Amino acid sequence: MPFDLEQYRRDAEAFLAALEDEAYRHFSGQKSVCDFAAVYDRFADLFTQTAIDELDRLYASARDDEKRRLAYLLAFAVDGYMGAETRHLSDEIANAESRATITVDGEEIGLRAAPVVMANEPDRERRRRIEEARLAAIAAELNPLLDRQWRCCHELARGLGREHYLDLYGEVRGIDYFALQAKAEAFLHDTAALYERTMDRLSRERLGIPLSELRYADLPYLWRAPSYDDVFTASGLIPTLGRMLTDMGIDLESQANVHLDTEVREGKTPRAFCSPVRVPDEIHLVVYPQGGQDDYSALLHEAGHTEHFAHVPADLPFEYRLLGDNAVTEAFAFLFDHLMLNRAWLARYLGFTECDEYVRFATVSDLFYLRRYAAKLAYETEFHVCDGSLDGLAETYRRRLSQALMIDVPAESYLSDIDAGLYVASYLRAWMLEGALRMMLQDRFGWEWFTDPGAGAFVKRLWGLGQKFTAEQLLLKNDGGMLGTDQIVHHIERILGR
Repeated sequence: MPFDLEQYRRDAEAFLAALEDEAYRHFSGQKSVCDFAAVYDRFADLFTQTAIDELDRLYASARDDEKRRLAYLLAFAVDGYMGAETRHLSDEIANAESRATITVDGEEIGLRAAPVVMANEPDRERRRRIEEARLAAIAAELNPLLDRQWRCCHELARGLGREHYLDLYGEVRGIDYFALQAKAEAFLHDTAALYERTMDRLSRERLGIPLSELRYADLPYLWRAPSYDDVFTASGLIPTLGRMLTDMGIDLESQANVHLDTEVREGKTPRAFCSPVRVPDEIHLVVYPQGGQDDYSALLHEAGHTEHFAHVPADLPFEYRLLGDNAVTEAFAFLFDHLMLNRAWLARYLGFTECDEYVRFATVSDLFYLRRYAAKLAYETEFHVCDGSLDGLAETYRRRLSQALMIDVPAESYLSDIDAGLYVASYLRAWMLEGALRMMLQDRFGWEWFTDPGAGAFVKRLWGLGQKFTAEQLLLKNDGGMLGTDQIVHHIERILGR
């Protein structure tokens, strides 16, 4: 039977809707058991080696727009093939994590909730005990499953005729991971002294200890920053977002395609997330209002995804609405959450005028995460060329992350701290794209660009492209030059100095 490309596209869109709906219901706490395997089973014909070969054949002879669409579709098929072949393990991992609990000082704590508990725990030794119990649970309950999953993915990549997983994804994503790593390594080098100085100062001010004594278990509490809770209140979370969007010409309440889920449920993931079930017709923004600056940052980030997907034209080809380069949607998410580094935004929406100390704190946090992801890319380029046992990579993970962050990072997370398909590269390239877009908006429309109708129209135009273009292409098409870290460093040094 001949390969029906248009039917494949329709089935692929239906599959993504079903998979995203399953994720939404499980992680929002409406469905206790995650069953991704059942979704993959319903669409098994999408993810065969035959389907990949057919798409590969069509791609080779395609031209122009059709070639771009087929490139995105081929990447989707490879992702789906990996997911289908490991679907039962993925469910087992998600359900094991959901069920797992730790007991500390007689208190039972859900494994997923442990970082939240640590973030609100002022007792340093209790934070350490929670972290030790959390890591022990990861090592005992998740790592054996994750090891099986990743070894399987590496074997599947070789079964598709590629040398290793890194080679496969470099080809289907069109990304030179080693060139990106070189940019990341340069960023680590260029910001090392600034990071060490500002992180040491922050640790002394907030925890009373130098950077040399800071533990990984202290980080959730350090970034939680409860001293700002009177500014970032739980009750103000959604109204703040609504007012900001109104200024951009968006009425959140009248967006029939955006569903805001703010209910408190047992099992609901505490961090905000976006589920684009059907783009642009059904987008869920899921929030667990707790208050605190991290809660606001997470909401703004996910709102950036939400509005991007909600503004994609319904008649745009499937590949440009739902596939493509995820660095693009991540850049829009960062564009929103980095507004919390903008003094004008803080003053306008939160009445936070004496905010210099907070802006410095948030910028150090941003620098921390940028360095963390730069180190993760270096680690993952080693991880994904591995053939056979993964045991020796725990020390590689610890060494890479510890050097970048200048604290001892626990090795136990060497498998759980990896996202499928080298998504770490999407985040890093998104930071680069967002840095350029932020500079562009500030240069054209001023520091309060988010209140300028012209800026709103500019951003909506970019949203309307979906993910047709890669991050590099989108920047070039808007006269932004080449993707790099210069703009990121500029934004950081403007606040923290050199």
